[in-house]
Amino acid sequence: GNKFVLNDETFYFTGSNCYYLHYHETDENAPKVFEVAKKHNLKVIRNMAFIDKAYTQGGVYYASFNNVTREIDVNEGKDGLVHLDKVIALAEQYEVRLILPFTNNWADFGGMEQWVRDFGYTEHYHFYTVPEIKKSFKKYIKTIINRTNTITGKKYKEDGTIFAWELGNEPRCWGTNMGKNDNCTTKTLTSWIKEMSTYIKSLDKNHMVATGEEGFGLAGVDTDNDIYEFGDGNDFVANAALKTIDFATIHLYAPYWQFKDFVKEGVQYIESHAQAIKKLNKPIIMEEFGLYADTRDEVYPAYMQSMIDNDYNGIMYWMLAHDEYPDYDGFTLY
Repeated sequence: GNKFVLNDETFYFTGSNCYYLHYHETDENAPKVFEVAKKHNLKVIRNMAFIDKAYTQGGVYYASFNNVTREIDVNEGKDGLVHLDKVIALAEQYEVRLILPFTNNWADFGGMEQWVRDFGYTEHYHFYTVPEIKKSFKKYIKTIINRTNTITGKKYKEDGTIFAWELGNEPRCWGTNMGKNDNCTTKTLTSWIKEMSTYIKSLDKNHMVATGEEGFGLAGVDTDNDIYEFGDGNDFVANAALKTIDFATIHLYAPYWQFKDFVKEGVQYIESHAQAIKKLNKPIIMEEFGLYADTRDEVYPAYMQSMIDNDYNGIMYWMLAHDEYPDYDGFTLY
């Protein structure tokens, strides 16, 4: 149905994103972030479950390319997935649940374009279509899902601290350094989402799966803003309608998307997606949204009210940090 249920009760939540928990001096800094989350009753945190060797941070990386086997090797050691173990163990301690994306559309920490380069290909969409890349991505997913946490002793796939698996962060037909190729269409992404989510479900019957997309590609909205068009490769309704996708995600960035009226166009975005998902009888979460400090007081109350009025199941802002972490993008709340 269109509700999340926890302990036989309907579960609505507020939450946030914090991408650095697993590499930025995890032992020292992650507990501080969870303290802030607990103080503000944030129940779900989204933390990335990827970091490639080429983008090693704080000595930590999870995946590297092996030139001999032409496969991705997964680093399960102390400078690898043990860091993810720590974050999951801490989340359990603070009674917070985690959404964990497996890759990134953008260049930060590696992700799709790094893998495309590793395997000797040139186009962003090759991540979705090249058999050997997809095979390695499945290997990476399988290693994480079947992992046993070295701290709690729980298998990831049986751990209720994990709220959901996510295929990626903001999958599109183009990324940071690789542009759009006409061979990449909505069918390319939808078919990849279907294949990978089906694979996850074959390994793990316990957890929900989401796409991590932004909500682009939605017909019938009265606007001239191209974010509703299908050119980025996203078909919001087709993706959310897949049987192996359990809830819809949207992101909202008025400053990046050429909104002229932050309140009016933002509320339109919130309403139009909620209406589309209601027809599918699935939950929807606002998974990321951010504004610069000078517009927050005016705009955020309107967004929050609209999300409540439109029965959003979860509201997660971008992003949560503790004082020692810089505000790189201007969206950070401490």
